[in-house]
Amino acid sequence: MAKKKSSFAIGIDVGGTNIKSLLVDREGKVLASDTRRSFGKESKEKEKVLSQLFLSIKALKEEGEKKGVSSHQIAGVGIGAPGPLNTEEGIIYQAPNIPSWKNIPIVKIVEERIKIPCFLENDANAAALGEWWLGAGRGFDYILLLTLGTGIGGGVIIKGEVYRGARGCGAEIGHMIIKEGGITCGCGARGCFEAYASATGVVKRAKALVDKGYKTLLSEKEELACEDVFEAAKKKDEIALFVVEETCRYLGIGIGNLLNIFNPEIVILSGGMAKEEKILLPLVKKYTKLFSLKSCFEKVKIVRAKLKDRAGAFGACATVLKKEGMI
Repeated sequence: MAKKKSSFAIGIDVGGTNIKSLLVDREGKVLASDTRRSFGKESKEKEKVLSQLFLSIKALKEEGEKKGVSSHQIAGVGIGAPGPLNTEEGIIYQAPNIPSWKNIPIVKIVEERIKIPCFLENDANAAALGEWWLGAGRGFDYILLLTLGTGIGGGVIIKGEVYRGARGCGAEIGHMIIKEGGITCGCGARGCFEAYASATGVVKRAKALVDKGYKTLLSEKEELACEDVFEAAKKKDEIALFVVEETCRYLGIGIGNLLNIFNPEIVILSGGMAKEEKILLPLVKKYTKLFSLKSCFEKVKIVRAKLKDRAGAFGACATVLKKEGMI
């Protein structure tokens, strides 16, 4: 019997909070999906996060087999992970939102365990690639994507190719300094973009105001989450509105700088915070216009990711399929 062609891919988006995984065919049709906690922020043991990753792969393979997809038909596993990292060597140097992952040879570890080719990509690059392939970036040549979640990642696509820089560390936009001597970031620096404009930054600044005794709905929450801040803002809570507006101002500063550097056709907002698009987008556009050159801003589109929280996993799949010449 002839061996069936390897025309499927597994894509894994590894975040500080969750691992999202997909098994797709070369057209992007989803055959299986899996979402589970990564324990990245909490665990000090790298094996804990790896265990979750392998459980996710196992779940996808088992579901795939039920639909007639055997292991030898899977062309590879793509992993989108927070950086800095080296895609060529398959090493994650440092993942601020997964503290246990430092200088980890993730590609080697995965390939030795599951005997399937593995490819590494920066998580935001993967999300940008996913949106270029199947989402809001389809048909555009110059794409800038921001992942707004536990941290902030950046992905840049230029004519269908990911911009990675000399060592695969390009577009680490979350670590642009936007406030000298500011809040300490997970990377150790002070004043990073993601320390102010990520979901983590939103919660930290909101908690600081609650602790100062300001009257707010947020003081009723034992464990404050980013979603709580946006929900309170929708109810016209003054402190929540202040934090949201301030966050969008910081986003505008960061995106404005990036427009001036990369001059993209479209800016795509991805990640958990992007679901608050009704509040977020008008304010982000307002402040981005304020902090960018007119020539860079006037024709740019700023939109939410079409693939929403699956952009990274789709992009990790696309990483495999591009490597194999299937897309």
